Amino acid sequence: MRCHWRIAVFVAYIAVVACVMAFHEPWFDEAQSWLIARDASFRDMLLVRPHYEGHPPLWWLMLSVPAKLGVPYEIGLKGVQLACAALMAGLLIFRSPFPPVAVALLPFTYFMCFQYGVTSRQYALMCAALFMAADCWKDRDRHPWRLVFVLLLLCCTSSYGIALACAMAMVWVIRAVLQARSLRALVADLHRFATWLALMAAGIVLTACILPYPDTFGATPGANGNSGMAKFLMFWLVLPSESLFTAFAGDVSLHGMRLGVFPLIVCVVLSALVWAVLVRLAHRRGDLDIVLVPYLLFAVCAVRYFSLHHLGIIFALFVADWWIMLRDRPLDAVDMPERSRLYIAGLLKRHDGLQRRASAMRNTVIAVLLLPSLCWNVAATACDMRYDYSGARAVASFVERNRLDHDRWVSFWRYFPETTWPDGSHTPRQEDTHRYSWAMIAANPYFPHRSHGLLDCTYRGRSYEPNQVPSAAQMNREIAACAAKGEPEFVIGDTDFPDYYFGRLRYRTRDYRKITIATKRTPWKTWVTPGDITAYVRTDMLRGLRLR
Repeated sequence: MRCHWRIAVFVAYIAVVACVMAFHEPWFDEAQSWLIARDASFRDMLLVRPHYEGHPPLWWLMLSVPAKLGVPYEIGLKGVQLACAALMAGLLIFRSPFPPVAVALLPFTYFMCFQYGVTSRQYALMCAALFMAADCWKDRDRHPWRLVFVLLLLCCTSSYGIALACAMAMVWVIRAVLQARSLRALVADLHRFATWLALMAAGIVLTACILPYPDTFGATPGANGNSGMAKFLMFWLVLPSESLFTAFAGDVSLHGMRLGVFPLIVCVVLSALVWAVLVRLAHRRGDLDIVLVPYLLFAVCAVRYFSLHHLGIIFALFVADWWIMLRDRPLDAVDMPERSRLYIAGLLKRHDGLQRRASAMRNTVIAVLLLPSLCWNVAATACDMRYDYSGARAVASFVERNRLDHDRWVSFWRYFPETTWPDGSHTPRQEDTHRYSWAMIAANPYFPHRSHGLLDCTYRGRSYEPNQVPSAAQMNREIAACAAKGEPEFVIGDTDFPDYYFGRLRYRTRDYRKITIATKRTPWKTWVTPGDITAYVRTDMLRGLRLR
């Protein structure tokens, strides 16, 4: 009977995730991975794409099985994701040392359920690897291959995973040396030493595999963003609060995140409380190194490219920290500050049923701490089930309904003019012809017979974004080649500068009419970001065009 409630929680989690998945519409990042898995060669997936995508090829290799076998897009993508989400939740439910109320609620928090459960990316597998590492940590010296295997899996999931695995291995090695008070401890256990060497070799190979090439998009962040030091401080003073309790910032890059004075104060106070509790408990168990070193190395490595949809990694890392600490020693009254301990003890003495009341108080505290994330999950799933998440299905339906998949579609590309802002800051001109309409990339997987995608004039005819920034001369050649083909039937993409594109491509604006293909509402925590997917249609194509 003791395990039956855990099985019920697991079944409920799978049911919730599968149900929301049926409504969820994959967005650009999900489609990009599927298109790489479907259309790129294994050589490209292993040797080229990691340098431009920033993570090892494991996720694409997993997706390539259904993708290259011709399994329908959403079934194949979501099938792989559901298996990873089930592994992540199963570890939480059946292996974690948390109290029953935490076990029952954690899988339904925002990052564990919606953000990394419903949406199909490699982060569910990454969180599962973190949880397995936490579960293996206590027996690392008795069974070193178990932990090394899990750390290898962590490395294969993400560049962030490489940093976290490296940090955990560093703590492991340093503890072994300090415990023996001699460098001989490194080779005293040859079996363990071999596992360390294997992990180091794999880490070096995977790091070399993902090092960005000079022309990788994102290698140089845009101007006028937060400085490196400001972003590093945000990791410690803002992001813990945003991952657990607050929703002041939307899904933006850390480089461009802005907070007002009041939200900043709230985040700093709550983050300080999180660190105060973690540091106290970790120090009492001798786990201060395993709590702080992985977070430090993660902050150093992720500070350049971090976006807030990566907050779930911080959430999972905190869960793993608690996991390790509770494995070492369960919580007890001594963990509390003396004044709080005496106050609660006195409060409980005035009532009967001390144990029952203490348990109820603990459960209430856990529920209150998880409540914000639970509410975010409810809000996001409700929005996703009611509205189009990305508009990809609507775009694909529009193309199919009107039989437009063999017409020419040209995408606007990334362009921002040189701008001086009211505060005196300056943004240089930015242009990249390899950054296409996300709506069309997200719609490409629905057309498996078109390995080059719906768009014309893409880099080497690829169905996915190459993330390979061209030189100015190359951009000019590509724009001229596209213009030489004449006016396409459709030009698609979001822009505030349509005249610039029409001028560069030598298209006549009067030959086109702007239409709205779809309206989307994308949830982030309790935020909802609305948007229209628009296209410019050549006037001779308007007659007989069915928009809905």
